[in-house]
Amino acid sequence: MTETLDDEIDNDELTHTKTIFRRHSKGSVMFSGCSPSGDVIIIDNISSTKSFDLTGWHIERQTDSQPFLRYTFPNQFVIPPWSTVELWSNSAASRTMSDEIEYHQSLESTDQEQQQSFIRIKTKLLTWNTALQWSVNRLLDSNGHERAIFTHRTLTSLEQEQTDD
Repeated sequence: MTETLDDEIDNDELTHTKTIFRRHSKGSVMFSGCSPSGDVIIIDNISSTKSFDLTGWHIERQTDSQPFLRYTFPNQFVIPPWSTVELWSNSAASRTMSDEIEYHQSLESTDQEQQQSFIRIKTKLLTWNTALQWSVNRLLDSNGHERAIFTHRTLTSLEQEQTDD
């Protein structure tokens, strides 16, 4: 008789979690992802024509059990149209990243004129802080106005039962 993995697992001991991600933006620059593990935060410029100068813009990240973090974009940092910026924590940055900033471009599917830029930044932050149950990530412009927000929340079994009712 062949024993399967299902035979070895007691279903009463499984832990079920549900994670909810929410994002909102005011304009074309927005979060596309924020790693709960604290590795990377990803920002997109979804405009096909407009670049944005992020000089003075900053990201604020708060998690359930870690100190408040703030990252300020370097002077004259411009995010081109149709671009993605990955902001890697220092500890999670790829070992192949030799510089603090790497630029890549790739052609997009149907429109051969349209190119997507891909920018990887190795930040000086050791980590973006692990979020065990929740995180709030805000992108603020140089005047302190919120331009985008990305949140995550992992529900406990009890909280899941209450939302299902």
